[in-house]
Amino acid sequence: MELQRVACGNCGAGLQLPDSVEYITCRHCGSSLHVQQTDSVTFTKVLQSLQQQSDRIAENTDVLRLQNEIMLLDQEWEQRSSRLMIHGKHGRISTPDKTSSVMGGVFVTVFGLGWTIVAGSFSPIPALFGLLFIGFGLWACIDGYRKADSYGRLQSEHESKRSRILSQLRSLENQR
Repeated sequence: MELQRVACGNCGAGLQLPDSVEYITCRHCGSSLHVQQTDSVTFTKVLQSLQQQSDRIAENTDVLRLQNEIMLLDQEWEQRSSRLMIHGKHGRISTPDKTSSVMGGVFVTVFGLGWTIVAGSFSPIPALFGLLFIGFGLWACIDGYRKADSYGRLQSEHESKRSRILSQLRSLENQR
């Protein structure tokens, strides 16, 4: 077995080690060393600095993971919330609102009630259209209120999850 002379990467003391050794502890300063070899030279690197580099890489990986979680959470929110949006006939998109839903439904229902009363005094057939308006008004009121409630609940869940992840991200960034 052939021994090589190498200097400690921490204190510079001379060390003798076999060719096949990858790790060694310096007898002079107690540093854990990683033995690295190229075609022309063999040297040692202090493991503590390697550990610090590994810790930084792990922290960066955690930061990237949390940033990715936020991005995926936001994408999921966009998809889920778009299904609950109110689409107007001229392409206008709005957030569902409980008050607007109830007011719109009540308006259509009252209109249908008025239609039924007025048209019923002339003929029962046109009065049936009023019943359709009443039914549509009630359905629109209930459906809009349900959408608004779901939207509010999902938005609250999204903001809570996002806030938790951002808190973890800030905590990691403050540890640096």
